[in-house]
Amino acid sequence: MIMDKTSTGERSKVSEMILRMAEGFLDIGKDLEHKENLLRFACTAWNIACFEPAKRHSLISGYVEQFRKANDASEVACKNLEDDMGQLIEEKDRLYPHVMIRILDSKIELVGGKEHIVVSSTPFE
Repeated sequence: MIMDKTSTGERSKVSEMILRMAEGFLDIGKDLEHKENLLRFACTAWNIACFEPAKRHSLISGYVEQFRKANDASEVACKNLEDDMGQLIEEKDRLYPHVMIRILDSKIELVGGKEHIVVSSTPFE
């Protein structure tokens, strides 16, 4: 996957940061829909990472609870989801600790047979 080259410089940069943060994670997607779900998950992790560490736990717990209810998910699935979220947050903190940009939307577009990530964002407030 490559970043979107047609959007503004900031958007391209955010797309590039998301790709780097989620390197390998997005590649496990089996098809475009699965990859977009993984991208949205990675963007959620990014947004949670922009909060103070004390607030993150409750946000992750709320996300996992919504996942459990929506998917009638097992404890193992929820634990795996929480672990994946934690790893992505750690990676965002490691790579971009001072970047506080909230991701509003993300998608994958096929352009010339190649996947391009498009991200819309705003400063985190």
